Amino acid sequence: MQELLMWLFGGLGATAVVSYLAERSASFQLLDTATKQMYKTVGATLIAVSAFALYTYVPAEFWATINPYWQVAVGVISVNYGTEVFHAFDRTLAKREEGEYEVEE
Repeated sequence: MQELLMWLFGGLGATAVVSYLAERSASFQLLDTATKQMYKTVGATLIAVSAFALYTYVPAEFWATINPYWQVAVGVISVNYGTEVFHAFDRTLAKREEGEYEVEE
């Protein structure tokens, strides 16, 4: 969990999280480019500063206590996204086998 916080307050993680969430928002897509950039910058900054505060001020014992639950959550999320990737790949293979796609050789 502490590694995630370090990734978030390093900047890259916070920006990736904000981008991931914002790009899936229909209302965000209606904004002009400059406004999108401003919201992403403010959002990433808030996430990074929050992650740094959590990392700095929350006692290590707390992180040790929640670590098993965090590992379960990460495992479930990883399996969920992994199966999505597998199903997308599997559908492409099935269509190719059915002749819907031509295979270039």
